[in-house]
Amino acid sequence: EFDALSTLPGFDTHDDSAIATLGRECNVHGGRGKVSFGTEASLFHDANIPTVICGPGSIDRAHKADEYITLDELAEGEAFLRRLARELS
Repeated sequence: EFDALSTLPGFDTHDDSAIATLGRECNVHGGRGKVSFGTEASLFHDANIPTVICGPGSIDRAHKADEYITLDELAEGEAFLRRLARELS
């Protein structure tokens, strides 16, 4: 027996979509992949809002006790957002 604590629709932004391409162009480190956890990104995607999931730090440390990001990771996240802003302006 299972009790659903939360349900979200599946989420899949295709690699050849414009938003995924933009994300790759702004990410100088090239890291990308699929994740197996829930996020409200699927709600935006289902509302026809181009969506990707991104953020600084390691997913291995995220959303658990003692979660943290390093100052270098924070700086990389800021640089990503600056590149994104330049692309969108």
